[in-house]
Amino acid sequence: MLRRVHSFGRDLEIFDPDGPESLRLIHRYKAQPFANRVLWGIWRRIPGANLPRTLPALLTRIVTDRLAARWIPPCTIYYGCVCIARSGLQAARKRGAITLLENGAMHPLDWQTAVLAECETFGVRQRDCASVLPSSMIRRMKREFEICDHIVVPSEMARRSFERHGYGPKTIVVHLGVDHRLFVPPDVPPPRQPFRVCYAGRVEIAKGVPYLLKAWEELKLPNAELLMIGPISDDIKPLLKRTVLANVKYTGLLSPEQVAECYRKSHLLAFPSVNEGLARVLLEAMSSGLPVVATELSGATDCVTPGVDGTIVPARDPEALAEAILFHYNNPESTGAMGKAARAKIEQNFTVEHYVERNIGIYCSLVGPESAKTQRDAANSAHGASFN
Repeated sequence: MLRRVHSFGRDLEIFDPDGPESLRLIHRYKAQPFANRVLWGIWRRIPGANLPRTLPALLTRIVTDRLAARWIPPCTIYYGCVCIARSGLQAARKRGAITLLENGAMHPLDWQTAVLAECETFGVRQRDCASVLPSSMIRRMKREFEICDHIVVPSEMARRSFERHGYGPKTIVVHLGVDHRLFVPPDVPPPRQPFRVCYAGRVEIAKGVPYLLKAWEELKLPNAELLMIGPISDDIKPLLKRTVLANVKYTGLLSPEQVAECYRKSHLLAFPSVNEGLARVLLEAMSSGLPVVATELSGATDCVTPGVDGTIVPARDPEALAEAILFHYNNPESTGAMGKAARAKIEQNFTVEHYVERNIGIYCSLVGPESAKTQRDAANSAHGASFN
């Protein structure tokens, strides 16, 4: 079924299928990393620039999108990523393709509203917050929403966000999946002392980290530790300097394998975000056998059953966060049972295999039953693949 892959990593790379389970590189733009370094170097040296720090990222995406659009072959379906697919969407539509655009969060205007509210609450200048979207980026994203045939989002919360902005009929929910073979529970549960709560994600104001730190400070739990997994953004560094807690540890950016090991050494995931689509870390932690405490704005309502495998609390409510964490601190048996239920839910509905099946189902529903059968038969004949 796969015709071509555009990879937007360090380099822009173009791949074609090479057998049933591998890809063959057919082109790489080698000059792109150097051009990006030059652009960012110049940007950082502009004196007193009162512009968003993320603007060079937008310029890079525009150029990358235009280069990638040259490599779109005739295809039935084109699947692009938001803010890096405008040219690709236009090129694919000219070739008669059905176009899908993936947006992993809420509508950008709702995203922006939430981020700006946090900036105001914690006294952060907009230009110092990496989560603030430049207006030019929002315009580009809105144009992509207009061009594409369908918008793919990871949760009902994200779908409702797009519905509020008039894109309800276009929006499709496709729940994520995680590698349940990497994110596995420990063979032996971690010792109860210390009681370890972990957070995973960027340590920044838009993720609700200030509310989690306030809740943790109020709890003052003996023999307990809060493990903050992820890179620290500049916007929150002044707050962290004012909130120095001995039982809070920051790991910085870790590899997926290291994150999985942190989950296995923890008892609970706390995720206080005020601005998500569906946070993948919720699924990772659940796959690792952890119950989760998360806000209703984290996408948790799509994957957490309160009282069974986790707890959903109101966003921006440190008291509710503290109460939920305290329950797990005082009830180790319930915590263990909820962790097992969380793992079972991932195995039943949120693995990578489930995600693949959901996507293939969407593709087949869009092209119609007869065309879908032709696509499947061709794929089976060419690659010996089996699609369920």
